[in-house]
Amino acid sequence: MMNKITGALLLVGLLTCISSLAQDKKWYELRESSDKSKQKKDPLLQISVRQSGPYFGLQQGRYLVGEIGGETQWRKIRLKKPITHAVTLGADYNLTQNVLGFNTGYYHKAGRTKFSFGGNVVYRTDFTHNRFGVGPAVGYKLSAFHAQIGYVLLTPHETFVNTNTIYISLRFTLINERDFDVQTRWGKKKDKKR
Repeated sequence: MMNKITGALLLVGLLTCISSLAQDKKWYELRESSDKSKQKKDPLLQISVRQSGPYFGLQQGRYLVGEIGGETQWRKIRLKKPITHAVTLGADYNLTQNVLGFNTGYYHKAGRTKFSFGGNVVYRTDFTHNRFGVGPAVGYKLSAFHAQIGYVLLTPHETFVNTNTIYISLRFTLINERDFDVQTRWGKKKDKKR
């Protein structure tokens, strides 16, 4: 019963995400068409950042799993509605069940206080059997911490069932490399590394 309720909540969250993105696209197209008629000038200053570093985390579902990996983020810094895109690549290990997993994922966040939406592709093994899967994830990112709730639809298997399909995870990303790209209205481009 609990799995059905959680699955329904994740489905509602995914549908909300899709409709929100569709509405943002329609609004953006309307705004862009009205801007063309006003002959709007380019912004005075555009700043974008690419930052990357390792992450460490815990995942709780049926089992407690430790996570480690790397994350790269692309951000457009704005006063209103900053945008972040990120790609992750990592591994997780369940010590009690001896299950190793690898995952790669993507998430998108539009705004400072908005939710992040994304998904993962996973591979899990108990060193005898293998399972592959995909699934959506919804989260909230605040500074270096990123909390997510997600569901993974795994390939079916009769005996290898000791892995998380519904989970909550908390990750801490340690950013150790930043590349700034600053563009002005007059076409001067500056690259800075930190």
